[in-house]
Amino acid sequence: MVSSPLGELRERLVSELRERLLEQALSLPLGNQTALARVAELCIAPEADAQAVADEAGKDESFAATLLRVANSAALGSAARIEDLPAAVARLGFKFVECLALSAPSLRLLATPSDGLEGARRELHRHAVRVGVAARALAPAGIEPDRALAAGLVHNLGLSVLSLHARSGFRKLLEASARGEQLPEVEARLFGFTHAELGALLGRTWGYPDSLVGSIREHDAPLPTAPLPALIQVADLLVRSSGFGIEPAIEPRAAVAALAGVEIDRARIRVELLLEVGDSRGVEPAAADAALAEVLDTLV
Repeated sequence: MVSSPLGELRERLVSELRERLLEQALSLPLGNQTALARVAELCIAPEADAQAVADEAGKDESFAATLLRVANSAALGSAARIEDLPAAVARLGFKFVECLALSAPSLRLLATPSDGLEGARRELHRHAVRVGVAARALAPAGIEPDRALAAGLVHNLGLSVLSLHARSGFRKLLEASARGEQLPEVEARLFGFTHAELGALLGRTWGYPDSLVGSIREHDAPLPTAPLPALIQVADLLVRSSGFGIEPAIEPRAAVAALAGVEIDRARIRVELLLEVGDSRGVEPAAADAALAEVLDTLV
């Protein structure tokens, strides 16, 4: 099929906009990304060593503080205080530390100057944290819980970029969401691509593992191609239904839940317990899930 001059012009403009947004996101000061990438690399090495990971983590002051904060949170259920980074890494485990290192730049995108969109960005952050913690709690056999946490934390990376560098369009997305419209369709009209596509491109540029890139790209797909993005979609929709996020709530599809390996009614109860913080304090493991969500709210 031969494309028209008008179609070719639109494709070129869409490509230019996408590239500009990626360049602007890459130019932001998001901490010591070299150190964070090295932390993630060290965590998956066969000879992973807590001291080596801690030494690299210490090069990003905010990230080091986060490790100590999470290691000493109620989510870990220990009264023993952790006061140094090697001990924090040892308590959290390499997979969990890798998750935090991978997701830190994504969440730091939301720590921005005042421009009238701070409330929406804060809601994006709270939503991402709860999707990550919910996905971790719901992860069935075959899906690494901490990889599910990381995928949930970064799934809306593209929306964060749009909120920073396409503010007018992002405001239109908020208006459309308030009317009950689903964002992928609106984004396709406004930008020519979706936040999932944009986020996947940025995640690939940042060197995210293929599983995370795929989860970002497919978290809104009618039927994802793998269990992890399906799990993120289920967690995303259940968290939306509980009132967290900027997108309207819809019910998870049965086929997506089946691919994710979760039973939807049980998953809904687990997520509700996690999000009802006051009621979940005495309910295990919901109390630990809630405590983890609270401390990750500060991950910026």
